[in-house]
This record gives sequence, C-alpha cells and structure tokens, in this order.
Amino acid sequence: MDVLIFSGQSNMQGQTEALPSPNDPVDGAFEYRFADDSLVALQHPCGEFLGGDLLLGADSGHGCMVPDFCREYVRLTGRRVTAIHAAKGGSSIGEWQKGGERYALAVKKMRAGIEKARELEPVEHVYLIWHQGESDAINHTSEDEYVRLVTAFKDGLKADVGIERFGIAKVGYFAGVVFWLTDRTREEGKKDDEIIMSAQERLCAEDGDFVMLSRLCPEFSLNEEYLSPFAPGHFNNKAFKLIGEDAARTLASL
Repeated sequence: MDVLIFSGQSNMQGQTEALPSPNDPVDGAFEYRFADDSLVALQHPCGEFLGGDLLLGADSGHGCMVPDFCREYVRLTGRRVTAIHAAKGGSSIGEWQKGGERYALAVKKMRAGIEKARELEPVEHVYLIWHQGESDAINHTSEDEYVRLVTAFKDGLKADVGIERFGIAKVGYFAGVVFWLTDRTREEGKKDDEIIMSAQERLCAEDGDFVMLSRLCPEFSLNEEYLSPFAPGHFNNKAFKLIGEDAARTLASL
C-alpha cells in the first residue's frame, strides 16, 4: 500500500461547483479520517473539518482532485492507496511552517493515517501532493521567499512524517483573474502568479525531493470551461479529473 497525502489551499481542499456524479467509491483506495481514526472507502466529498479552521474538508460537500488522482494511481501501479486530505483554503505557505498550529495538526493526522494504513498491510511509499500558492501571489511573496518556505515545509515533513517525495501540481492564475482583487491590474496580478509558478519550477529543478506532477493549471485557469461558476479562480470537477489523472500518471512513473 502507498500513502498519498493531499495538502495545500482551496483548490486542493476542493471548491468545485457540485458533488460529482457518478460518485462511485475508488476501488483499492481508502481515505483516512482523523476524527474517529478510521479508514473509509474513498469517494467525494473528501477531507474533514478539524481544529476550528486549521484543516477543512471539500467546500459545501463538493468535489476535489483526490478521488480521480487515486483512481488513476491505483490503475497504473496496482497498489492500494490510503489518501490523507490535509488542506485549508486561503492559506499561505507561511501558515504551514513547523512550529505553527496548522503544521502540528496536519502532522498528527498524517502520522496517524500512516499507522492506520500499516494495520492493513505494509506501506511501501509515502508521497505528498501539494497544490498551493494563490495566496502567496496575492501577498506578493517573492520567488526566493516562496522557495525558502516550501523547502522548510518539505524538510519538516521528511523528518516528522517520512515523506519520500514532495509532488507539486503547478498553481494556476489567480491574482490575475479574480474580479475582487482591486489593488493591482490584471496584468500585474498575472505577474504575481507567475512568480509563484517560477518558484515551483525552480524547486523541482534544484532539489531532487520535489517533482512537478502537472502543469495543466495555468492553462485551465484561463479557460472558463474548467472553472467553477460560483468561485472565481477555482477549478470545476471536469478540470480536477484531468489534473488529478495527469498528476497521478507522473507520480506513478517514479
């Protein structure tokens, strides 16, 4: 069995337009629930609300990328999966640092989920899938600072959880497309987004612990076909099926 940890902000948490249909459980995959220390069949909605607002489940009980990712991963690898959802919408990378409450709770959930998976069978791989950076584009986080903070987060999880690789689903455009961000032009916002995109590419080029899993989001974020009509800057279920499958194919090939 492999353990796949899904972490980041709202597009990882899940903020799609509806509960996907059909919504069949993923064969060979479980989701770990920290609240009652259980493994349940993996299907939408994913995640749970923990620690007040430290970790959140899929918004309004709708969809996210986790089931489609895991379905493709199981199909390609032939290994069963335990998925651990640990995400929070609107969170910047600075809020995920070791020593903070969100990091501490996430690590507790990750460790507990790994141990629960081991009760079923040996765990072969532990990977983290990261989809985050929109808030840092809004906050004008520099490329160097984003690289520094994501690296610190990764190093903490290697030591405290034992992740083998830190996979990144490259962030899309957000600061450059949402109507409610009025302190900059759309072009200025897109440049802020591209700083985060560049940082994520740099992480994967310079540190072998990182791997770029998917580059679909920048393109999809500029195409209404792939966006939720109810949440500007957020992907719909159609997009997450494609993003999840694309990212899973990369991870399965390692």
